[in-house]
Amino acid sequence: MSITEHEDGSVDDEVLHERAERGLRRYTAQTADAVGVGPEAAWSEWADAPSAYIALDRRLANHPDRDAALVWAPERGWAVAVEAGCGEDLLITASLGGDVLPPPHTVAAFVRAVLANRHSDTAARPRSAVGAPLARRLADWARR
Repeated sequence: MSITEHEDGSVDDEVLHERAERGLRRYTAQTADAVGVGPEAAWSEWADAPSAYIALDRRLANHPDRDAALVWAPERGWAVAVEAGCGEDLLITASLGGDVLPPPHTVAAFVRAVLANRHSDTAARPRSAVGAPLARRLADWARR
């Protein structure tokens, strides 16, 4: 399915969002593979706000009793989190920063550093592309 671009540079939202959703699934699966956990550990959705979750097969040294995960949101990018327990939200323990859609190998290096307790959280906020620019970047992953 190709994205129909009009003379004014706009695209059909429905088509763009379908491609972006497929791209997010592919990007998340490739990131899971780079991290070494496989696509069965990955989940993503477009819905109201795009998001992704990858269960990690190791725990953090400073949270040995909690499951760890890699989570993604368009306003934050990738972060490592631990399960809070009792159905609460995840607790973010480290954020990658930088581009919100870095290459999967960059995310994998970040995860390895966090698991080895060698990552110091970045103070730099991710450079977030929102709306159509983010959707276009994710749609590009559908073709890779």
